[in-house]
Amino acid sequence: MQSPEKNLSADEPPGGPPQAFSVLSYFWTPLVAVGSSRGDRLNAQISVSTLGASIVPDRPRLLSVLYKANFTHDLVTEKGSFSICLLAQDQSDLIPKLGFVSGRDEDKMAGLDVGLTPKGNPVLKGCLAWLECQVIDTFDLGDATCFLAAVTAMERLRGGEPMSWAGIRSILPPDWLARWDRKIVGDILRSRRLMLWLAER
Repeated sequence: MQSPEKNLSADEPPGGPPQAFSVLSYFWTPLVAVGSSRGDRLNAQISVSTLGASIVPDRPRLLSVLYKANFTHDLVTEKGSFSICLLAQDQSDLIPKLGFVSGRDEDKMAGLDVGLTPKGNPVLKGCLAWLECQVIDTFDLGDATCFLAAVTAMERLRGGEPMSWAGIRSILPPDWLARWDRKIVGDILRSRRLMLWLAER
């Protein structure tokens, strides 16, 4: 799960425990599940870094940032395609399942109602919409990769408002928030060692 809520000073990179809310929270996109596959192995993760990258109606594109430590990053890199599921506000139960553990350690899709896109990537039933994405280009961000992808198929499944990190955090159970805060502190430390930063230029 990707949403480092950080307190950023003017002259140094972020560090320490994540903040409950910061100005940077406004820049995270709605929560989505990014999924891919390797053979019959399906995996997906929660992401808040997927956004539109084209205004041409017949050539839709998305940018999706996936951290290199995530199993989904490896699958997308290998396969060259991925799915995006736009999550509804009533799907908060997916956050610990897809956001707190790694697909390297367990089958995160076990027990979920999952369909497949034309390219065999996972679709979570009950989401607002899904999109199939074919990677066009990649950009190395140090700790993450930004995938530029063409949308090759999509379907709206139902109406409703998408889930956002800023909105959902206030209603999550305290034990979920504690687990998330413990996880993100380690993720931030790992990313700081790998990311491109002003001091390196």
